[in-house]
Amino acid sequence: MSVGDAYRRIQQHGLKAVSTADLMCMILSREERDIEANERAAMDIVRRYPGSRLMDLSQAELHSVAGIEGYEGLRLLAAMELGRRVAGQGKQLVESISDQEQAYQVFRWLENEAQEHFCAAFLNTKAAILSTKVIHIGTLNMSVVGARELFREAVRENAASVIVAHNHPSGDPTPSPEDLAITRKLAEVGELLDVPVLDHIIIGQGKYVSLHQMGAI
Repeated sequence: MSVGDAYRRIQQHGLKAVSTADLMCMILSREERDIEANERAAMDIVRRYPGSRLMDLSQAELHSVAGIEGYEGLRLLAAMELGRRVAGQGKQLVESISDQEQAYQVFRWLENEAQEHFCAAFLNTKAAILSTKVIHIGTLNMSVVGARELFREAVRENAASVIVAHNHPSGDPTPSPEDLAITRKLAEVGELLDVPVLDHIIIGQGKYVSLHQMGAI
């Protein structure tokens, strides 16, 4: 039974070495026997949506091009979205943070998010970035953005300090009363744990606000 050239290439060279079309073919195919039949659909999708435009693919288009319906289409798009988020966190050009502009550059990818994301950068004693993590996705309030989640990660990373950030999908980075309350609470806990919160960056569309610069920390 033929399983198609895409599968052979992946077996021979590995996922990192094959084309986007080969990867798409694997995504479209639930079983080995489906791969050969899906190669043409995969090529068609990649031609229509080159590069990062693959993230614009919809369930309706998966159905029209590859015959994938309902839950299956949503499952595939969820896998692609997960990959995009992981890649977005990994593409970090700033290696250390010494001011609010560098902090903004670390979290600038949040400008493109349609939902609020609350994130953190964990720093060592020389302000080098140990890691960045998404702590919460969704509207911020004290019940969901607790100090426990943030500082649990800080302890795991053996961080000396923390910088937090979140985005305003409206594009206006002006801090809300809730933003200020969360910042004060996190700063208090950080002081007690000797893991200071150095800044809270609020990301808008092409602009940002530093709560440290504002004097809120």
